[in-house]
Amino acid sequence: MSVLEIIIFFLVVWWPIFFILLPIGYEQLPQKKNFRFAKSAPKKPNILYKFIFATIFSILTTFIFWFLSYFNIFSLKKLILSL
Repeated sequence: MSVLEIIIFFLVVWWPIFFILLPIGYEQLPQKKNFRFAKSAPKKPNILYKFIFATIFSILTTFIFWFLSYFNIFSLKKLILSL
């Protein structure tokens, strides 16, 4: 795998993981407490923790995929060519 393929694979894995993590731990703000925010705004979004977890999980997934590809155990190129 080239460096560009690794970066693209990382980003393709990272985005869905991040969006899957966004609703986890969602608690709605009390309606009468603060009128400056939307009713659907979370009480404590924890975006940094979700960003870090998505990054760590994506790095691990990318490393496993690179490892399998490097030692010719599994390759997407071979899979696509066999179709």
